[in-house]
Amino acid sequence: MKTISLVSVCVSVFLLSASWRTAGQVQPLRGTFVNPAGAAWDEAMQATAPATDLASMKNLKSIRTQDALVKRPRGSREALEISLGASSEKASVDIPFKPGLRLDDWVSVAIDITNLGQERIYLEGQCFSDGDQSLVLENGAYFYYRSMLVLEPGETDTMIVFLSRDMESMPAYMYDHFQGMFGIPGGFLRRKVNVPLSHFTHLRLFKQFPGREWKLRVEDIRTLGRYNLPSRELLETSFFPFIDRFGQYKWTDWDGKVKRPEDLYAQREAEERDLAANPVSDSWDKWGGWKDGPQLRATGHFRVEKYNGKWWLVDPDGHLFFSQGICGVGLTQVTRIQGREKYFEYKPLNGDFYLSNLITKFQGAPDFAMQVVDNASRRMKSWGINTMASWSLNDQFSEEQRLPYTITLSSGIRDRLPDDFDAAAFKAAFRESLLAGRSNFLLAAQDPWCIGFFVDNERGWPTVNQREIIYAYFKAVREVLDELAPDKLYLGCRSNSVNFNRIAFEAQAEYCDVMSINHYDYNLSTFKETEGLDKPLIVGEYHFGALDRGLAHTGLRTAPSQKQRARIYRHFVEEALESDYIVGTHWFQYVDQCFTARSDGENYQIGFVDICDRPHPEMIAASREIKKEMYTLRYGR
Repeated sequence: MKTISLVSVCVSVFLLSASWRTAGQVQPLRGTFVNPAGAAWDEAMQATAPATDLASMKNLKSIRTQDALVKRPRGSREALEISLGASSEKASVDIPFKPGLRLDDWVSVAIDITNLGQERIYLEGQCFSDGDQSLVLENGAYFYYRSMLVLEPGETDTMIVFLSRDMESMPAYMYDHFQGMFGIPGGFLRRKVNVPLSHFTHLRLFKQFPGREWKLRVEDIRTLGRYNLPSRELLETSFFPFIDRFGQYKWTDWDGKVKRPEDLYAQREAEERDLAANPVSDSWDKWGGWKDGPQLRATGHFRVEKYNGKWWLVDPDGHLFFSQGICGVGLTQVTRIQGREKYFEYKPLNGDFYLSNLITKFQGAPDFAMQVVDNASRRMKSWGINTMASWSLNDQFSEEQRLPYTITLSSGIRDRLPDDFDAAAFKAAFRESLLAGRSNFLLAAQDPWCIGFFVDNERGWPTVNQREIIYAYFKAVREVLDELAPDKLYLGCRSNSVNFNRIAFEAQAEYCDVMSINHYDYNLSTFKETEGLDKPLIVGEYHFGALDRGLAHTGLRTAPSQKQRARIYRHFVEEALESDYIVGTHWFQYVDQCFTARSDGENYQIGFVDICDRPHPEMIAASREIKKEMYTLRYGR
C-alpha cells in the first residue's frame, strides 16, 4: 500500500442485519445478498432449518464436554443450559450436527445464546470436523468457520458462523461474470484454506478465559440464509450493473446507504455537530499522551520505558503513551475498472470511488485535500485514536491537526529471507535505498511526530541456518537505523500467525526497541509466542467485519453484526491495555474496501468509515468508550 500526495490528489480533483432472531421472527441476512430477484431472493436469505435436534438428545451424552456441564433447562426440551468451567485453558462443548445435514446449501450457522451469569462473557464458536484435521482450533494460522459474541448479563443475541468456500466450488458460468472478488453476491465467501462443508460434524462453543465460570443458555441451532448464487439467466439479463454511482452494492438496502449527493452533504453537517460535541480528551497532551499521568524524562522524541512493571511508549514531552492507531488513513480506495466495465453505473477516475465521494462531499473546495486530511485527524482525536498507523497520510496534515505516526519500510527482500542471505550486501543495499529513494524516511527520522519504523511486513523466514540468518538480518537493520535515524524506534517486522517463529521473536527482543505482530484473532490474551521475553510489543494489524452493511466479505475475522463488531473491537483493545507488554494496537484499516475489491481480491467490511466516508456509528461509540478509560485502565487504577 502507498500513500498519495496532496499534489496528486489535487490533480485528480481537477481531472474529474446480518440480522438475527428478534421477537420470535427470523429476519433475512441482508447487506450483500438481495438482488433483482426481489422477494424470492429475500425469502432465500431468511430461509432456515434446524442444524441439530436438541429435543431428540435424550441423555445429552452425544455432547462432548471439556471442563463444562450441560443440562436441560426446566420446562424446555429445545434448549440447553451450559456451564463453562474455570479450571481449563479452553472450556468447551461440542454439539453434533444432525446426521446428513448439508451445510453446502447454506450461508451460515446461527445460534441464539443468553448470558445467564453476572458478568460480561466473550464466547467463541467454531464449526469443525471430527475426521478432517486440516483446520483445528489449535492451529493459529487458520481462523475460519469461527465467530464470537460479547454478551452482558441477562442479554440474548445470535452468534452467526459464516461458511467459506473454495473458488473451485462455484459453477463455471460465474467465472464469466465475476472476477477478482473474494466475496460474491449470493453468499460466497472465499478463504485460502477450506474444509468441505459436507465434512463438518460439530459446532464447538468455547471460552479462552481460565479462572472464570460462565453460564449460558443455547437454543435454536440452525442454518440461516440459503446459498443462492445468481442464476446464469439473471446475470445475462438484469443483474448488471450491480455497483451504483457511489461504489455501493446496488441491489439491496441498509441503514445509512447513500442514495443521492444530498445524503453526503447532510452527513458532513451532522458530523461537524458530532465532532464539536465530542472534543479530544482533556487528559491528553498534544501528542495523545497521558497529560494527567506521571512525568517521565522528556527527550523530544518517542521512546520506550518499563514503568511500574508495565512497558510503555513515552511521548516527546515525557508522558506515558499508548498507541491507539488506524492503518491506511488516506483519500483513496481503488478498484479495477478495465475488463469489468459492466459492473458499474459510474466509472470514477482510476476506479477510486472513495476519492470521488469525498470530492462530492466537500463540493470540490479549492483546499479540498487539506480539508479532508485535517477532517480525518479531527475525527480520530474525537474518537480517541492518537496514531496514524502504517500506510497513512502521516506527513500531510496541518500543524494544528498532526498526529503521531508510524512508517513501514521495505528492506528490499520480499516474502521469505533467502537461505543464502548475505548480511553485508543486504545492509549496504538497505542503507542506499533509504538515502536514495525515501525522502519521507529522511524527514521522518528528524520529525518528533514519528514514533518509529517497522521494517518489512509479515516477513517469512529461511528454511536453513535460521538462527544465524535471522539474527544477522535484524542486526543489519538495527545498525542502519542507528546510523540514519538514531532518535526513532525500531518496531520490528510485523510477524503474522503463519510466520510466528520463536527465533525471530528472540532476535527482535535483542535488536528491536519494540516487537510487532499482525494478530488477526479475537483475543490478545491467547498470544503466547513471546512469553519470557521482557520486551514491549505492538499489534500492527487486526480487524473484524460483518455482512450487514453492504459488503460481501467480512474480512479475516467475522462478527455477527455491527453491534458485535464494535464490542469485539473494544474487548481486543481492553485486553491490550491490561497487558504488561503491549504498547499499542493498530486497526486495519480506515475505509471499508471496495465491493469489487482491491487488486488482490479483498473486498472486506473492515473500515471505521464506509466507501461514502460515513463513519460506522457503532465503532465510533466503542472507540470513544475506550478513550475514556484508556490510560487509567492501563495504569491500573
